[in-house]
Amino acid sequence: MSIDTVVVSKDKLDMLMPLIAEQQYDCGKEVDLVTTRTFFESIADNGARFQMMAVEEGVAVGFVMVDPLPNLQFADKVAYVHDVYVTESHRGVRGIGASVIAAVFTECMRRGYEFAEGETEPDNRPARGLYKRMAQKLGIGCKEVASVRYLMDLRPGIERAHREPEYLDRIATPRLLSRLSARPGADS
Repeated sequence: MSIDTVVVSKDKLDMLMPLIAEQQYDCGKEVDLVTTRTFFESIADNGARFQMMAVEEGVAVGFVMVDPLPNLQFADKVAYVHDVYVTESHRGVRGIGASVIAAVFTECMRRGYEFAEGETEPDNRPARGLYKRMAQKLGIGCKEVASVRYLMDLRPGIERAHREPEYLDRIATPRLLSRLSARPGADS
């Protein structure tokens, strides 16, 4: 059995959707296939953004998403590689993760990206090793950059805005932000 890697186009979405639903379920998200499909239709065949999937016998077994990343530090074309996922039954089997990551980096180069940036948890040694091995095999550079990424949960604010229609306008005022930053320890 061989693994093929393909860029996801609109005509390949039916193959990808079960894997997307599985990934969302694994992440604890409520799966809404209509909304999810609409989202993926909007980004398929979209130039700089793309998704790569690994396929075995007509079934998607892995995927990666890529988005352009504005980067003032480099001021270059940077691809943000994210949501790397391999179906649980295929993890660690036949190098599916390596195949799809190598295909993504290759496609990024085809599309003119000068850098690719991705993240993983600091304790995810297999993923960290995978990126280093792929860089070596592809003859490209790989540098671990120490950083902290924030995931801000905006849902409580959205819920409050539904209850208090003026809430978002009230918190967006420069006066409020200056008062908050003037408090001791406000930036910690």
